[in-house]
Formats: sequence, C-alpha cells, structure tokens
Amino acid sequence: MGGEWLVTLQEFLTNPNVAYIFLLLGLWALAAAWTIPGTGFPEAAAVICLLLATMGLARLPVNYIGLGILLAALVLFLVDLKVQSGGLTLAAVIGLVIGSVLLFRPGEGVALSPWVIGGATVISAGLFGWAFRMAVRAQRLAVRTGTQTLVGAEGVATTPIDPTGTVQVRSELWTAVADAPIPAGTPVRVVAVEGIRVRVVPVEETTR
Repeated sequence: MGGEWLVTLQEFLTNPNVAYIFLLLGLWALAAAWTIPGTGFPEAAAVICLLLATMGLARLPVNYIGLGILLAALVLFLVDLKVQSGGLTLAAVIGLVIGSVLLFRPGEGVALSPWVIGGATVISAGLFGWAFRMAVRAQRLAVRTGTQTLVGAEGVATTPIDPTGTVQVRSELWTAVADAPIPAGTPVRVVAVEGIRVRVVPVEETTR
C-alpha cells in the first residue's frame, strides 16, 4: 500500500498533458518571481511545479528542440515587458504554439491534446496581456506624477528586500532595490529612482 500512491502519482505525471501543464505553470511562476521578486511564493511555486514536470517529462520522449522553443517564447514575453514592442509578443505566442506541438518526438505515440495547447496559449497570452497593461500603466503613472519627486519620500517595505522586493510609498506599490537586506515592515526612504524601480535605505540610516 505504501508504494501505491507513488505509482499512481507517477502514472498521473507521465500523462503528457499533465506534465506540459506543470511545465508551463513552473515557467510562469519563474517569470512572476523575476518580475515581482521578494514574496517567496512564486519561487516556491516554480520549484514545485518544475519538479513535478521533470518527474513526468523524464519518462516521456521529450523533443529538446520543442522545449527550447518554449523557453525562448517565455524569454520573448519577458523582454517585451521591458521594450513594449508588441511584435515580440506575437513571436512569443507563435513560439509557444510551435514549441508545444514539437515538445514530444514524433512517432513515439505521445502528443499533446490540441485543446490543451489552445487553452494554454490563450491563458498564457491573457496573463501576459494583463502584465503588459500593468507595466504600461506603471510607466504612464510614473511619467504623469514625475517619479523624481519620489526621492526623499518615505514608505514601508511590504516584503523583505534582498536585494529586491516591494515597498509602499504614497499609497503605491513599487519594486525596490537596496544595497543591504531590509526586513519587511521596515520604514524606508527613497534615495533614487531607477526606471520603474526605486532604490531605498532604512529611514534610520538617513537620520544618523
């Protein structure tokens, strides 16, 4: 009985559609950890999902060209958050579809369901669209309010900053960087604005 659950889990994970879904969940969790660092939840989710995906993919005839295309598609999504060209997003969506189709070697009797590929593509594009709008909104807000006026403003670290995290300044959440670790809940002061990030130090350091 003790090993039956493990056998059941392995059979579940070796379903190509299940392994594929865990792979995408892990990759998107990594992307979230990169864009919104400091909370710890995306990092933990990425480790768990990618571990489960690896357990399944290790027993399946993976085509590493397809896997590489999937990884490249994720990179294109992330790059477009910075450059906001739109063209990279289209290329990423196409890459996601192609990589999904080619993920398993042909002739091995293993293939993904077209419905799973379509659903994953739509959901991934929707998640990126939301992140894209948030990035554009943050940049427009920064331009409208004048981010340089944030220098000297005080706030509080909402997550640990080591070296990145988030802070709340003037009722807005900002991605923050610091030269030394800052615990969550610490009062901080903005000393510089670097793009859409702010550099902060503990308030006590500026009052010495």
